Amino acid sequence: MIDVMFSSDTTAGVCPEILDKICQVAKEEKYMLGYNQDVYSAKVRQIMQSYFSKLVECFFNASGSGANVLAIKAMKDNFSSVICCDDTHINRYEVGGTEYNTGCKIIVCESDDAKITVEMIKSKLNARESFNCSYPKIVVLSQVTELGTCYTVDELKEICDYCHQNDLYVYLDGARLANAMVYLGVGFKEMLEDTEVDIASFGGNKNGAMFGEMIIILNPKFSKHFILNQKQSMQLFSKTRFLAAQFLVMLEDNVWAKNAKNSNDMALYLQDRLIENKIKIAYPVQSNAVFAEFSEEQLRHLTTRYSLSAYDQDRTCCRLMTAWSTTKEEIDNFIDFLRMID
Repeated sequence: MIDVMFSSDTTAGVCPEILDKICQVAKEEKYMLGYNQDVYSAKVRQIMQSYFSKLVECFFNASGSGANVLAIKAMKDNFSSVICCDDTHINRYEVGGTEYNTGCKIIVCESDDAKITVEMIKSKLNARESFNCSYPKIVVLSQVTELGTCYTVDELKEICDYCHQNDLYVYLDGARLANAMVYLGVGFKEMLEDTEVDIASFGGNKNGAMFGEMIIILNPKFSKHFILNQKQSMQLFSKTRFLAAQFLVMLEDNVWAKNAKNSNDMALYLQDRLIENKIKIAYPVQSNAVFAEFSEEQLRHLTTRYSLSAYDQDRTCCRLMTAWSTTKEEIDNFIDFLRMID
């Protein structure tokens, strides 16, 4: 039987605290309004607001790709384009979902670490000089990036300042935002409000939830009609309480930080064990992703037992993902199996 534990952090199950909360909500013998009007959604919004000095709005949907589309739709014009790194999730892994669902052209920047810079953004604004081209309006950043690297708070602030000075909005795809906040040692305010991000998502799917993402709107001009955007995009759940209740547990008991810390710590442990066995690490480990370069022989051996996500087939570089539930024992077993090839 092939083990999938390191192929993605989505292969992990639901963390016990969240599952218990879902079951508790399911057993409640009372009716409750839906569509973001339930008491759990209200409690989450109240907690989230306590982290910020400015007014924010929170909405809930099922998937990260859905959150990305909703955020971009809220900020776009009919002739907008989106600037992002070539390795950004909306460009590489969503089957053209952004372009299909928003009508926005994606303009990509090449980057060695999957992070975009002000200079990269600046180089793409020449398109504004021609009426034949779509108008760059939105910059999308992944935090953490597809290579597991993190934008620092200062880097985000520099990008947001430049964008706002040049008629651009910034969306932060935060599918692994919890991992970045734990790695950087910062909270929601430092990561989002102080940097002046316009909209961000906060991932539940990769942080121990059964399903769901939270969209955080920091620029008030995008919140007024956002629920209409959700409904039109078929992303408005009727029984939102089951989405919101998961984030309530994450926030009330800091489950998000505990889960992210474990996945980050286990990635560092995995990195150390691989290095001990002379495996080269391709990118800095700043979250829960470890990019390891195996030999062809090692890869053939490993894939007889493990499902691995090959990042670059030519270099046999694989992305190994740890999760909220990953243990040292699981990593040690992986390393023991790797060493059996000797």
